[in-house]
Amino acid sequence: MPELRRGPTTDRWVIVAPERARRPSDFAQKGSKLSEQPPASCPFCSGNEHMTPGEIYRHPGAGNGSWKVRVVPNKFPALQEYEDLGREAIAGFFDRMNGVGAHEVVIETPEHCQQIQDLPLREVEWIVETYIQRLTDLLKNPRFRYVLLFKNHGKEA
Repeated sequence: MPELRRGPTTDRWVIVAPERARRPSDFAQKGSKLSEQPPASCPFCSGNEHMTPGEIYRHPGAGNGSWKVRVVPNKFPALQEYEDLGREAIAGFFDRMNGVGAHEVVIETPEHCQQIQDLPLREVEWIVETYIQRLTDLLKNPRFRYVLLFKNHGKEA
């Protein structure tokens, strides 16, 4: 379970998420082709929606069941929803609390090998609109004080 800890010397909160060590890419051999998976086995490509957690958001495509952009929960979240903050002092050394938050994955295109700089402007707009929609929605949660958008890319992401 992720948690937040405040260091006694820095007085800063850090995320401790041991479950993230189970990510398959963390143990990949150098030179492996995890980001170059064929579309049939890539969880982020169209047709493999069953390989990801349930959708949080979808920008629909033109066809029945198709999509242009999807958002799913991260399978190995650094933060997650909790009913209670669970804040406590541990042996007088540091404060800790549950790692309350959200950790989402935005799947920007139905084909994982496409890059945003190569997309038509309208498709880039769909991606940006999705980011705005998700950030706006997350900021409605009064327990979230900070929302960060970042992008991983490549076989080690």
